[in-house]
Amino acid sequence: IPMAILDLDNSGLSRSVVEKFEDDSRYEVLYYPQSISDLEKLVENKKVNSGLFIPENFENDMKSKKGTDAALIVDGANIAIGNNGLASGTEILNTINAGITIKFLEGNNVPPSLAENYGKIFQFNSRTLWDSKLSYKYYVMPGIILVLVQQLFLSVFVLNFISDRDNLLEKSLIHVFIGMGAYLISAGTLKYFLGIDFKGNLFVATIFAGIYLMVLLGIAMMIGSFFKDRVKATQFCMMMSMPTFLTAGYVWPIFKMPILLTGFLKLFWPLIYMVSPLRDFLIKGYFPDGFTILFFEMMIFGLVWFVIGHRFSKKAFLELKED
Repeated sequence: IPMAILDLDNSGLSRSVVEKFEDDSRYEVLYYPQSISDLEKLVENKKVNSGLFIPENFENDMKSKKGTDAALIVDGANIAIGNNGLASGTEILNTINAGITIKFLEGNNVPPSLAENYGKIFQFNSRTLWDSKLSYKYYVMPGIILVLVQQLFLSVFVLNFISDRDNLLEKSLIHVFIGMGAYLISAGTLKYFLGIDFKGNLFVATIFAGIYLMVLLGIAMMIGSFFKDRVKATQFCMMMSMPTFLTAGYVWPIFKMPILLTGFLKLFWPLIYMVSPLRDFLIKGYFPDGFTILFFEMMIFGLVWFVIGHRFSKKAFLELKED
């Protein structure tokens, strides 16, 4: 899990806490910000998925028995990462807390009646951003609706494309606008009827969903060129829903996927460019850092595949006329 650590104390004790996270195989400490606002921005912009805050006078307050605390910040927009980050971070801090408490008890010959007070010397808080309950409806549903619209668009457009290859521009625009309407209705249902508190503007999200459907046109024409049988074309389009969703970096984060697999997916299916950023926009109200690059990569993908799909469709159409 990518992590950032803000250590305002920089003492021997605080550095030992930092080292516990640096040495843990579940974390990769990438940033050491200088303020709490910088730490939160790193989490908000998805530079990291977890953050640790250690306050000033951490060690002195521990030694003087005043009591002190630390804070663990977790990105709750992705329940898979959020749950793991919260659980493993809590485990590490609880282990440190137990070790510190034992040292105090052993070093001061503390009677059992005072042990509880020593146990409260070091406490920590956890803060889960955007979805404090780490619920599945926030995690799954924003991505599912884009996949749903993708499958509806493919199954209908490909069938109509096989039946009639004329008037491609008008046909494409009609299917894209209908798909945008389906997306807006789905997102509105989640927000206004199922109680998912989307912070992002639904109309902006719908526009980006429409752009994504336009990027799919080339792939859709390719499918329509390969299949002459409408039933087989429909079966193929429906079959694509699960593998494209599972490999789009939504269920399993992109940074843990093999680089070669990620590159392959970016060449042959565009869902990886849009599904996670669009979820983040709906939940957080803004697109993650680096989305501009992803967006332009997706547009290049769409342009290249549209040219390829159009040429294949013309070739398939000529072969069909000869038959």
